[in-house]
Amino acid sequence: DLFDTDDIIYCKADGSYTTVYLKNKQSKIVSRNLKDFENLLVEFGFCRVHHSSLINLKHVQRYVKGEGGYVVLSENHHVDISRRKKDEFIKLLDCL
Repeated sequence: DLFDTDDIIYCKADGSYTTVYLKNKQSKIVSRNLKDFENLLVEFGFCRVHHSSLINLKHVQRYVKGEGGYVVLSENHHVDISRRKKDEFIKLLDCL
């Protein structure tokens, strides 16, 4: 299946599969790992914010600070930001 990148809110790793969360509360499980999605989507404004999460920066609504903190995305999805990825994520947010 092909998705319009703007419809992807975020991707979550699940072993060798990835769950793709789409607009309108839809999701699809795809038999590719998150690294494959990261390689395909990074040029479309996606950011790997955690070992298991890749988010679409266009869907970021707010960032909640904490040790790593978390981000609130469209449709009220909450995704944790790892401490290791936090600085890179904040730099990208500042560029939006």
